[in-house]
Amino acid sequence: ISTGCDNFCSFCIVPFTRGPLSNRDHKEIIKEAENAIKKGSKEIWLLGQNVNAYISPTDPSVNFAELLKKIESIDGDFWIRFTSCNPKDFSEELIDTMANSKKITKYLNLPVQSGDNYILKKMNRPYTISQYKKLVKKIRKKIPDIALSTDIIVGFCQETKKRFQNTVKLFKEVKFDMAYIAQYSPRPGTKAAQIFKDDVPKEEKERREKILTETLKKIALKKNKQYVGKTLRVLIHKAKDGYLIGKTNTYKTVKLKGDKKLVGNFVGVKITKVTSWGLAGELSEEKYDKKLIVIVGPTASGKTKLAVDLAKKFEGEIVSADSRQIYKEMNIGTNKPTKKEMGGITHHLIDVVDPDQEFNVALYKEMAMKIIQEIQARNKLPFLVGGTGLYIWAVVDNIEFPRVPPDKKLRKQLEKKTKKELFEIYKNLDPQGAKFIEKENKRRLIRAIEVCKKTKKPFWQQRARKESLFDTLEIGIKLDKKTLKERIEKRVKKMVKKGLEKEAKRLFKKYKNKPSLETIGYQEWKDYFEGKIDKAEVIRRIIQNTNKYAKRQMTWFKKDKRIHWITTKKDAEKLIKNFLK
Repeated sequence: ISTGCDNFCSFCIVPFTRGPLSNRDHKEIIKEAENAIKKGSKEIWLLGQNVNAYISPTDPSVNFAELLKKIESIDGDFWIRFTSCNPKDFSEELIDTMANSKKITKYLNLPVQSGDNYILKKMNRPYTISQYKKLVKKIRKKIPDIALSTDIIVGFCQETKKRFQNTVKLFKEVKFDMAYIAQYSPRPGTKAAQIFKDDVPKEEKERREKILTETLKKIALKKNKQYVGKTLRVLIHKAKDGYLIGKTNTYKTVKLKGDKKLVGNFVGVKITKVTSWGLAGELSEEKYDKKLIVIVGPTASGKTKLAVDLAKKFEGEIVSADSRQIYKEMNIGTNKPTKKEMGGITHHLIDVVDPDQEFNVALYKEMAMKIIQEIQARNKLPFLVGGTGLYIWAVVDNIEFPRVPPDKKLRKQLEKKTKKELFEIYKNLDPQGAKFIEKENKRRLIRAIEVCKKTKKPFWQQRARKESLFDTLEIGIKLDKKTLKERIEKRVKKMVKKGLEKEAKRLFKKYKNKPSLETIGYQEWKDYFEGKIDKAEVIRRIIQNTNKYAKRQMTWFKKDKRIHWITTKKDAEKLIKNFLK
């Protein structure tokens, strides 16, 4: 993100070889990060000789903290790391940005170079040891679980044994997780090489390096022991000699047995053994990896906002269980969440299929199961969120659906009938199933009739429950009828204001009478476009149909006694905390 440096540390050649600090345009950096993430990158490193001094050349308001926030907002599951930073430029804003982030890792390389103030002055480092320790204290107060590493030069000009002991003392006080220790050697052209005498013998430099390494070794081993028995999220970097090598969020190296296909992926690893310099473990198979949070409720109850807030708190990803939001182009009428409303949380199964594409609950279940298991493999918590009960229970109860290919001839006949006529046909074929199916969903009615006729069995009875694959907590949003009605009316009017008429007109023109458009928010516009009703009647019908749909949803959900009904976000947080324990 930048080249060069303006600090002129006396031992460093960079300002002479690479020139003054020069920053890239923030838009260019963000675009590069977006492209990398789209191609599958899971880790974004921001690099610069003095990375935290970054200021965008095209917009001075975009400093390093702001740049981090912008990259954080990119959709996707990835980590952000950066190096190298200078303690003098480490602002409160940057600390807060790191503390509040879900993607910036809990690892920081904070070069100190020496633990002695006299040597720091000779090095032209613009801080004292007291200032450095205060900065470390601030960082650890706001990010308690952060892992700190540092850079150290031993044997710098005029570093006496007593001055070196101040560096040993600093190691013991700060307790670094890792340190990159180098023996000083003069670089031609630097101030130190020109002015100071390289007066510490080679053997003494080696001795000092060894002392620091041994000091660090004891500290690091003690720190690493805390991970034994814990399951950590690990990004696999490479496969070597039959082992996988990866890094944790805190940049600990992890070694484990596993398929080389996992390279480039996040996995859960249970730590079984540690050394000073790394961890060893095995792919996690704990019950925790099978946990699934389900959030249900009627339309307009606030499921999306609650799910986003909870996913942020518990490091989760959202899998949509909405039979309408799965379609592309159907945005306003399905109240599809905007990028801002998604809050930087990864959402799955939104904008997946075209409105004229064949799709059913069996396909949904297959896709959702795969995605949920992938989320769990990344050691993150999946949230299955939506109001389509059939989608929810297909996943939760691992329901097996009959594999019946579409009958085009039968469908052509059924598509000519009204929803009321279709419901009566289905009711005669499957009385039990008729109690639960969405009466206004023409596409679903046709599919249910198709399955009944082809198999000569009630559709409802053919859905076999297999052993559940997940340990599930189901949370339902409870609202009084008056509040829900008010929310529905407000939402519908907002959708119309946002351009629902234009969207519906475009979709009808492009896809005509496809079953996907026979749904609330779109079907009501058909008579309007044919001049049979006015816009006020369209709005009234959408509100009325949405209220009826919300009532059917609640009838469906109330039958499931596993649902914990809540009225506040705190209720949900408490349930999840207890569930994860």
